Amino acid sequence: MMFPKDRALYSNLNTSFTDFEGLLADLSGRKLTGYVQVSFPGYEAVLFMANGEPRTAIEQRELARTTGNAAASGLAARVRDKSGVINVYALTPEMLQLLLWTVDAEVLYKDLTSSFTNLDRLVAKLEEDRLTGYVEILFANGKGSAMVFIEGGRTVECVLYADGQSATGPEVYQTVIQHSAAVGASFNVYRVHQEQPAAVAPTESPLPPEQAAAVPAEAPQLLALWGEILGRVEEVVDSLSKPGRFVSAFKEVLVARAATYPFLDPFAAEFEYKAGTIRFDSALPSDFNRGLGDCLTDTISRLAFQLKRADLESRVRMELSELTERNAGLIEQLNLADDLQEFVA
Repeated sequence: MMFPKDRALYSNLNTSFTDFEGLLADLSGRKLTGYVQVSFPGYEAVLFMANGEPRTAIEQRELARTTGNAAASGLAARVRDKSGVINVYALTPEMLQLLLWTVDAEVLYKDLTSSFTNLDRLVAKLEEDRLTGYVEILFANGKGSAMVFIEGGRTVECVLYADGQSATGPEVYQTVIQHSAAVGASFNVYRVHQEQPAAVAPTESPLPPEQAAAVPAEAPQLLALWGEILGRVEEVVDSLSKPGRFVSAFKEVLVARAATYPFLDPFAAEFEYKAGTIRFDSALPSDFNRGLGDCLTDTISRLAFQLKRADLESRVRMELSELTERNAGLIEQLNLADDLQEFVA
């Protein structure tokens, strides 16, 4: 089962040593919007969660597939076995809504190949037919996979998984088209018949009331610290690519996440980052740190894939280590540890 894997919360947990009920309780407390993946040889199950609550599940055993409550029950029983692997990934609410389509979608076309149809022509035909569903792309020789989501005849999202990394966003679509033409691929088309899943509300801020109230009072220090963090990451990225590469990718992510964090939308003109300095023209919302942390994490993951630099995250951590040590007191005072852990741990 192919789903985005670029925002891992937990990776490669062994079922032998993991309290699964305790893990779900932790994810509920974090109000996770995303999914839990459990894998054994010949078996895989995915539990989707919205705002910390289980939504539905898929269970795949060799060629047999179950969904819904039956899949959730099967997962609960199987996770007690030894030597399985558990991974947990966060998703945007919009991406979760799209992935819920995969639970009960029906096959419209199976095993089409790039030898007989180009992917862009296939998608154009599905758009013309006003399909709501998705195209599953399997690249030749095991060189990766992708999913293209279409809603009411309009391509709305694309996920690419290759070289052990994933990238998400409408802009990834052209990369998928080019890769399909270059290496060859097979296509499976799925149609969604049932009512589309209700939109999942963005995760509410987990910040306690006392922290939310304290953020505006510390705004100058907070913005200065975030500005220095972004500046350091920009230096690392641009040194491996070209000037402006980080800012360009960062803005793309801000636009993509604008539905969840509207205060970071570049077109709203409240937030601006330039050369290590942040300008914010409104009172800081309580989820400002979480939003900026999520967007920076997404940017680093996306650039690691685009630049084919598996060492990018480690380089960023190394670059930020001195800064976070020097500002340890301020980070503790502002309760920023959780928001920074993805790229300074």
